[in-house]
Amino acid sequence: MEPPERITTSISQPEPPIVSMEAMPGLPISFPVIVLLVSFFISIVGIGFVVPFLPIYATELGATGFALGFIMAAFSLSSGITQPLAGYFSDRLGRKFFLAAGLAVYSVGGFLYVLGSSVTDIVLVRFLQGVGGGFVFSVSLAYMADLAPKGYEGRYMGLYNVTLFSGFGLGPLLGGALKDTFGINMAFYGMCASSAMACILILLFLPDNRPQYTQSDDQRFFTVFRAIISEKRTCGVMLIRLGVMLSMIPSFIFLPVLLAQSMGASGVQIGLVITVRTVVSAIFQYPFGWVADHYSRVAITIVSVIGMASVVSLMGIASQYWHMLLLSGLLGINEALFMPANTAMMMDGGRSHGMGATMGLLNTSMQLGVFIGSLGAGMLVDSIGFRGAFISVGVIVTLMMGVSLPMLNAPLQNANARLNNPRIQEGR
Repeated sequence: MEPPERITTSISQPEPPIVSMEAMPGLPISFPVIVLLVSFFISIVGIGFVVPFLPIYATELGATGFALGFIMAAFSLSSGITQPLAGYFSDRLGRKFFLAAGLAVYSVGGFLYVLGSSVTDIVLVRFLQGVGGGFVFSVSLAYMADLAPKGYEGRYMGLYNVTLFSGFGLGPLLGGALKDTFGINMAFYGMCASSAMACILILLFLPDNRPQYTQSDDQRFFTVFRAIISEKRTCGVMLIRLGVMLSMIPSFIFLPVLLAQSMGASGVQIGLVITVRTVVSAIFQYPFGWVADHYSRVAITIVSVIGMASVVSLMGIASQYWHMLLLSGLLGINEALFMPANTAMMMDGGRSHGMGATMGLLNTSMQLGVFIGSLGAGMLVDSIGFRGAFISVGVIVTLMMGVSLPMLNAPLQNANARLNNPRIQEGR
């Protein structure tokens, strides 16, 4: 059943025809959504070729635990700075250019990894790719949010996350096979090629449409972001997103090294652990998006965050490979429960403040979590070891859930701003 009101903020021209998907009855899917998700999937598969094995590659170049954290932190620093800027300007100039530029940067970065010969080189390439990631992730999320009809926010974010986690699920498995068969350089070349392919698809087929009028069009750069963070609920959403990324850092950076050093896992086995988590998460993203559209998003957030923190702590005491496979699957389930609800809560503010700027801030909070977690977890690894770091991070995230809960329950001050502004209703 269609919701009673459909508010579209993504395009200034008549909407493309809706293409229905039999597998998801009643969910309206337009041609731009298909192009966006296909291109995004191709690029994420390529990124997945490399990310799980980059810590191993850096360790072979002499990286310590802190250096491994700094490699991830370099990406988060540049991406965190870039995302709100890209989101803000894409609200005014359109999204297509930023998506294509970000994918081009990723493609160049894949080639530069092959030329790198030191930990410093890897840090510099990661910093460069963070700029590309800042363009791709914030703008693609904003574009998807633009196209989401009112009442379908959770399901649209579920579809977006299905694409994200499916790509990250398939990528490490294929990347592990490439690494074991041809060496890690082939995985880098694969990232280069896939990003270039996605960039071409965006340039050829994705409509270049400027979002319609929002309140933020009349506001200067810093005024927009002050308005966004003045919402207590929005700050709570960003804080818990930061905390979730803290919980993910051990599995992003240190789990591959732990599997290789403590359990003797091969590239394919490491890729399989990553794939189990991401594939399970992808499978449940859309169903849990439906749950987020029909039940309390705050309650969903509480359950999922505590679940993720518990699983990460258990990874610190797991002693066998199959333990890691099982825990990886459980992490994927809780991650799938969290993501659509958290992003849909952020979309409520984006409809009045500008979706690009709002999603840019959300992703910046995520990158800030990666930055803090990378350096902090790296120091924990060097001081108390891999297992102690996993347990400590789980405890910290649980405490952060308690801090953010009162903010998540706060109402949005500007929830009705769009509906009270005739220019927003009518468009330009």
